[in-house]
Amino acid sequence: MLSALCAALALAAPPPYQQKVLDDGLTVLVVEDHALPLVTVEIGVRSGSMVEDPSFNGLSHLYEHMFFKGNEAIPNQEAYLAKTRELGMVFNGSTETERVNYFFTTTSDRLGPSLSLMRESIEQPLFDPKELAREEEVVVGEIDRDESDPGYHFKKELDDLLWKYPSYKDPLGNRKTVLSATPAMMRALQARYYVPNNAVLVVAGDARAPAVFDEAAKLFSGWRRQPDPFVAHPLVREPPLEKSRVAVVTQPVRTVALGFEWQGPSVAGDEIPATYAADLLSAMVERAGSQFQEALVDSGDCVRADFSWYTQSHVGPVTFGLEAAPDRVDRCVAAALAELPKLADPKSFDADDFRDGLTRLEVERAAEEEVPSAYAHVLTFWWSTAGLDYYRGYLDGIRRVTPKDVADFLHRWVIGKPYVFGAMLSPELEREQGLDRRHFERLLGLGPTTEASR
Repeated sequence: MLSALCAALALAAPPPYQQKVLDDGLTVLVVEDHALPLVTVEIGVRSGSMVEDPSFNGLSHLYEHMFFKGNEAIPNQEAYLAKTRELGMVFNGSTETERVNYFFTTTSDRLGPSLSLMRESIEQPLFDPKELAREEEVVVGEIDRDESDPGYHFKKELDDLLWKYPSYKDPLGNRKTVLSATPAMMRALQARYYVPNNAVLVVAGDARAPAVFDEAAKLFSGWRRQPDPFVAHPLVREPPLEKSRVAVVTQPVRTVALGFEWQGPSVAGDEIPATYAADLLSAMVERAGSQFQEALVDSGDCVRADFSWYTQSHVGPVTFGLEAAPDRVDRCVAAALAELPKLADPKSFDADDFRDGLTRLEVERAAEEEVPSAYAHVLTFWWSTAGLDYYRGYLDGIRRVTPKDVADFLHRWVIGKPYVFGAMLSPELEREQGLDRRHFERLLGLGPTTEASR
């Protein structure tokens, strides 16, 4: 009943946003919601770590920090912060592999000045050397903080083995590159990617679309269209993983984190149908009481088990994540290996499983659209990665998925394909129980490899 209700509401409701592409190529999206006198102004740019070779890795992250600094209209960060206080703003940004975004949230009577501040910030940054030096230290502090988390080291180890060019998948960046950044490097990043035809402006909340379109056309008229940056500077193509690899990471942890990772599909061309199957499969196995959870978690073999694919235009990873008690590591891995081929059996999922998985994704979509300020982030993500056409047709794509589609996804991208396996455990457990790299290679049926690490 819930699934039918969600589908009916989706058909009855008007489009959640209105769209206009300005003459300079800037896409403008407006989400009207007049329940509260609040508005969010957000800009998303197709950039992030996907454009960063090792000599630039971390500069998109650093740029995120420099966005809220001095520009041609506001002389320095102190004045910038004073302006945000004057406008009663909450502001922030984020850097990912295929998107960077910046946003202000304030009361709707301050929409005009907020749009002006966004224009000044995106078009006219100063990259003052003193402010840049301060923010380099702040970003390095974030890197230091992440490195204090055991999970950071586990993920980084797996990424370094899964990708031939790991810098393109690392939004955090590396310390050396960040500390050596110069204003000229920041301007080079700006000139290449921070152009209107590579950006989306979202206004969400108590605003009227016609007025926003008119105001945006006036304010951003001086932001000049440039050649497509990805024609002049094509992205690096990640080659397929040639063979399976194993990593053992020792950290001061009490349980054991385990994981398989594969190079999965991209939201492009003939791979698009597989992305729907991947997402629906993830939703089905996540459900408490599913065959997957019963076999791995309810059985007591593992503490946690999940399966997911990350939406990306340029090779999204497929992750089979596990957690085990120290005395059940081998049992958890063996159970996972036994369960994996069952996922590709069309008989493993019945109509109820597909319905429940679809319902979960429909509810997630409805929840995303519920809060305008959060929905702005959702829209800039989808615009930057998969594109809005994919986003609008997403649930229809999910509804078309069949058991055969799920099996085809698994056979093309997962089962029998090279993977990276990782285990994160305490040094004492590795030493006392012999859970080293060779142990896991034997458990997985792999030959010794000199490319693994610890």
